[in-house]
Amino acid sequence: MDPRRIALNRRHSQEMGSLFARFLDAHPDVESEVHGAQMTDEQDAAWTEFSAETLRRHQAERSALADELEAEQRQREVRD
Repeated sequence: MDPRRIALNRRHSQEMGSLFARFLDAHPDVESEVHGAQMTDEQDAAWTEFSAETLRRHQAERSALADELEAEQRQREVRD
């Protein structure tokens, strides 16, 4: 895997972890520390709304990197 993709995945993972921690601070009723506990439909909807902007940005960043990597691959193929 390309090192840039690895770095982007790592950064996205860290950002989502931080975002989820902020979500938990804002929603103390969510039981994240209980093994096997799942969010209710209402809590899941709140998380979806809370994380939507970050997820959209992450998708756009992954797409841009994929476009860049594909363009580089095409350039290599043309040279070869």
